[in-house]
Amino acid sequence: MNLKIKKIKKMINNFVAREGRVFIYISFAIFVFSYLFICDTFAFICFLIILFLIFIYRNNLKAKVKVDSLVSPVSGEIIAIDKVNSQNIIYISVGVLNSHILIAPKDSLFKEELHKNGLNFCTNTYKAKELNEKRILSFDDIKLELISGRFNISHEFVSKSNVNQYDKIGIFVNGIVKVYIPSSYYLNLKLGQKVKVGEVL
Repeated sequence: MNLKIKKIKKMINNFVAREGRVFIYISFAIFVFSYLFICDTFAFICFLIILFLIFIYRNNLKAKVKVDSLVSPVSGEIIAIDKVNSQNIIYISVGVLNSHILIAPKDSLFKEELHKNGLNFCTNTYKAKELNEKRILSFDDIKLELISGRFNISHEFVSKSNVNQYDKIGIFVNGIVKVYIPSSYYLNLKLGQKVKVGEVL
């Protein structure tokens, strides 16, 4: 039994982002306890929760060769494109079923300029803009504004100040990512386009 648990733990460490491991270990412990002492139905529900958590926190970021262009910091769907003064603002909606790895779009200095704790209203409401958790990240001349959605779980981001393109910054489960890009960058994007983390923008 102990050998099987060790194998499962090793598999989880290889395929699951570290941010989700605690949740999975707790769910697995509840699953085992439920299976042995409570009832099979509850254990089955716990098992489904484990599978869902593994999917949510899957570590599917692959090593890639650096490119001169910006890459998408997250996976999702482009729901709006604005131009304000000399900046393009790309709105990316991140759903529960998307990949949730957040990466550096370029080699740069990295700083978390703002972390405002808040609620988790649906991002389609006005209250979400004012009351939801918000974080602002800067990568030199590129900024990301993260507005948490209904199902987002807050996690710590990396603490280092220098990042390379494709470096993992953290996990963003659900919400809106606003990407502020100077108009000097060439972008080949359109409304409704689905982007994957690490793709050239």
